[in-house]
Amino acid sequence: MRQQSERWALVTGASKGIGAAIAKRLAREGLNIFGIYRTDKTGAAQVEKAIQSYGRKAKLFQADITSDAQLDKVFDQIKKTTPTLHVLVNNVGIYDEREAPFAIEVFEHNFQVNFLAQIKVAKRAVPLMPKGSSIVFISSIAGFIGSGMPETIAYSAMKAALNSYMKNLARALAPKIRVNAVAPGRTLTPMWGDLDKAEKRYWIKDVPLKKWVTPEEVADAVWFLIENTAVCGEILTVDAGLMLKGEY
Repeated sequence: MRQQSERWALVTGASKGIGAAIAKRLAREGLNIFGIYRTDKTGAAQVEKAIQSYGRKAKLFQADITSDAQLDKVFDQIKKTTPTLHVLVNNVGIYDEREAPFAIEVFEHNFQVNFLAQIKVAKRAVPLMPKGSSIVFISSIAGFIGSGMPETIAYSAMKAALNSYMKNLARALAPKIRVNAVAPGRTLTPMWGDLDKAEKRYWIKDVPLKKWVTPEEVADAVWFLIENTAVCGEILTVDAGLMLKGEY
């Protein structure tokens, strides 16, 4: 394991699901962790405890990443702790069950959280990031053209926008900072709600590998993109083969 004792990572949405798995994986690899979460104080405390069990430092902040004022407060605290941030994982994402082709309020909410907030966080992080740093966005296979569904139309549109933004940002920040993304498929996280066994089987019946992606498998992909210095502007699909079917 590379010695990372003075290196810090920021993970958004770090209190549960994919974000929690990423925070713990990076801590296991030796990074200290800043995290941002919105409401889950219990989950945040558990993640902090797990990070500390690896001998790493952890500071999780409760904040709404769509709020400029709250983000400014978080980054003020980050800068009081360290002058440099070596990794940013923009993981926060929401899904709204009210999605429909002309549900304007849902599109606006998706835009604020799943797209614009990602830019707001990156804008504040980049000035702290030295040469050799890495940014990873958590996208979705729903963001690929023709892979979404009407029931995820706003979510899919914002993930497609995020994919485009990531590639353009990668060109803008290279060679100082590498920017990539991970696009998970159906990943068993709290976003899916409390599924029973039959529902879990239903949602993977058309997945070629007949399995859910785990948050830990997404975290593995994030770590690969952070460590591999030859990868830039790429979207790494982690979907148990679902894209072979051609839709989400």
